[in-house]
Amino acid sequence: MTKSELIRRIHDESNYNFSNIEEIVDLFLNNVINGLKEDGKVVISGFGTFERFYQEGYIGVNPSTGEQIKVEGCYKTRFNISKKVNGELKNK
Repeated sequence: MTKSELIRRIHDESNYNFSNIEEIVDLFLNNVINGLKEDGKVVISGFGTFERFYQEGYIGVNPSTGEQIKVEGCYKTRFNISKKVNGELKNK
């Protein structure tokens, strides 16, 4: 599902207009991003947890040439789904 599909589904199931829904979705996403920047973790009860972590650098191999390359470390984000949502997905 894309962002625009999400907005359309919310519109179809409610009386809100597209611009209000898009603004709310954008506010939600921006707050998740800011929470990850500031706290490194965003917990949405009953849905899941977004967590920012540092992936250490490593020596990789270029598959085309076989040459070893150094991959720098960087921050990444992982998402752990809640037990409730995971149960819903298993029952489908």
